[in-house]
Amino acid sequence: MKERQGNKSIIINGKRQKAIIEFDFDDYTLYVFQGILSTFDIFIKYKKGKMRIRTPKHIHWAVDVLIKMQGQKKLTKRFLCEVKALWVKVEPLSNNDYNSLRLLVENNAETIKIEEYKKLNKYGEYPVDFLFVLMLLLSVQEKTNRSDAYMFGSIINELLESDYDIFSIVSKASFKGRNNE
Repeated sequence: MKERQGNKSIIINGKRQKAIIEFDFDDYTLYVFQGILSTFDIFIKYKKGKMRIRTPKHIHWAVDVLIKMQGQKKLTKRFLCEVKALWVKVEPLSNNDYNSLRLLVENNAETIKIEEYKKLNKYGEYPVDFLFVLMLLLSVQEKTNRSDAYMFGSIINELLESDYDIFSIVSKASFKGRNNE
């Protein structure tokens, strides 16, 4: 993964905005823009190769994790436990400039050894380094906008259940609150 100053420009809420930071992976790019829900809100987009830019939803990563579980259940659950620990400790953003977002990802990437989870890249759509940064950014986005946020954590809890219920996971992951696009 490499990060860089944002270059991508899109229209958000009727205004053209340039990305604050961009994260490049082998086939994917994650873009982080200024959000509209709060002062330090972030708006996340991603793109695979030459495909169109997309807004990630919880259902996207949840389905990917379910597929990874079918191939390597124990390893996927270990990865999820590490992501959950990050979700528990992550604080709302106090700034969403380039350096703050870069340090957020760099500092948290040091706590998880992504190399240990590379085997999971054989399953699902997303490589684990991309998935980790996406999940970290979604976690901090959620906590920045609502200190009592729980959706991300509740999806992970469902996935970590020994007899998880796919319908509950899909229901939680595809829930549309009033602020979702």
